[in-house]
Amino acid sequence: MNNQMRDRTVFEVEIVAAEVAFEVRVNDLPVLRAPLSRVQTRFDINPYVESGKNSLSLTVRPRTRGRDFSEHAACTVTLFQKPNPESEDATSIGTLHFSGYGHDAVTGFGQSVRPTGGDPIEVERFGAKATLTCDLETSFPPWSWSEAEKLTPTEALRAEILAEYHHVHALLAAKDLTGLSARCALQERDYQYAYYLNSAAEARKMLGIEQLVADQTIEAEPFPNTVLTLELLGNGRLVQLVEPDGKSPLRLRATDSPKMVGRFNCVFCKVGGGWQIVR
Repeated sequence: MNNQMRDRTVFEVEIVAAEVAFEVRVNDLPVLRAPLSRVQTRFDINPYVESGKNSLSLTVRPRTRGRDFSEHAACTVTLFQKPNPESEDATSIGTLHFSGYGHDAVTGFGQSVRPTGGDPIEVERFGAKATLTCDLETSFPPWSWSEAEKLTPTEALRAEILAEYHHVHALLAAKDLTGLSARCALQERDYQYAYYLNSAAEARKMLGIEQLVADQTIEAEPFPNTVLTLELLGNGRLVQLVEPDGKSPLRLRATDSPKMVGRFNCVFCKVGGGWQIVR
């Protein structure tokens, strides 16, 4: 991979939210879930976009379940494109904007801005969710999961994925670098392309698995005995299990700071008859 390649486009989302819980997805993949009351962040989404038609969706709900949105509830998600990672110039492609409205979910997205020449923004009438679509040009090859097996949400699939999570948990507990790296090989390949890296070693470092395994203060917590929800993502080609708060059940704790709990995220696809972590 030549890091001096002419096209090194970076795609970013900027999210500003207050008094609202929300989820942002790119091409049906969650990039941020937040139950918080106030968020302001901006980050790249290169591993989630692809050449051709792309979607950006925003789902909102009141900060307190069972209550109406407050008049100050708001969330804005803007999609940007930069010519290269070093550039400070960014072009806005489109914006999803939700504001507190009382009872009618449809009117909350009235200030959203669709991409130039793009389709109208789609708003789900009974779901406080809006989606914009746009055509993007990238230099990335198809992602490793783009032709993965289509999945059906069944109890058999749930049992299969739960077994995969237990296997990954055992690798984390044993700090098995070889095993974890093998499970994340497709993600490593995708990250090398998404971030224009010169080598697989750079992508491996970006994933942080070596650093995680080498850090003796980080330990895997016992696998939780909670009800986990099966989620199909990526238009049915990807799958994950999440706890009631929407987070991965693979918890990591810092022994020198017990109150700090992180998560090891796993989004799986089935390729060649086996399961691989791709995000």
